[in-house]
Amino acid sequence: MIVKEISLWGAVLVASLVVAAIIAFVFIDRKMLKRMLVIFGATVAQMAVVVAVVWLVYQTNAWWAYLLWYLLVVILSIGWCLYPFQSMWKKMLVPVAVSMLAGSMVVAGSAMLCLPTSVFLTVYSVLMACLTASMLQTILNYQRSMHGEHTPNMSWRESILPQVRSMAQPLVMVMPMLYAGMLLGGLSALTSLVVVLLLIGAAFVANVLAGMIALLMLRKK
Repeated sequence: MIVKEISLWGAVLVASLVVAAIIAFVFIDRKMLKRMLVIFGATVAQMAVVVAVVWLVYQTNAWWAYLLWYLLVVILSIGWCLYPFQSMWKKMLVPVAVSMLAGSMVVAGSAMLCLPTSVFLTVYSVLMACLTASMLQTILNYQRSMHGEHTPNMSWRESILPQVRSMAQPLVMVMPMLYAGMLLGGLSALTSLVVVLLLIGAAFVANVLAGMIALLMLRKK
C-alpha cells in the first residue's frame, strides 16, 4: 500500500539530485562531502529514533509514551544547541539543559492544555524547534559579545531581543499552517484563533524564560 502511494518519478528525481550533489562535491570539495555525509548519517539516525518513538506513542497511547516523546525532544534540542560548541560543551551543558527544560515545560504544558492529545506531538515538536533555533541564536550572540568591549554592561534587552526576533520569524510561518489545520479539523474560526494566540503567547514566554535562565547561568560561570 505504501509503495503505491509513492510517485516513482518523484523518488527517481530525488535520488538523482542526491547522486548529482555527491558527484559535484567529489570534484569541488571532498572534505566538505565527508562532513556532509556524517551530518546526513547523524540526521538519519536521529530520525530513526524519532520515528520509533512516534510509532510507539500512537500504538500505545499511554502517558509514559508521551513522556518519552517529551524527554526525547528535550534531549535533541539540548544536543542541537550544544553542537556548535563542541569544544566547550561541558561549560555549556548545565545552562543549556536547565533553560531548555524550563522552556519545554511551558511549551508542553500549554500545548496539552490548549489542544487534544492526538496533536500534542506535532505542536509541541514545532514549538520546541522554534525555541531551539532562537536559543542557539542567543548563545551565539552571547559568545560574540564575550569578545566585545562592553560585555560586562550588556543589558538583558540587548541579549533577549535578538532571541525573541529569531523565534518570531518561524512562528509567523508555522502558526498559519496550524490555524489552517484546525479549520480543516472542524474547529470554528474563533476557537482556532484563540488557540493560536494562546500558543504564540506561551512560545514567547518560554523563549524569554529560557533565554534569561541561560544568560544568567552563563554569566555566573
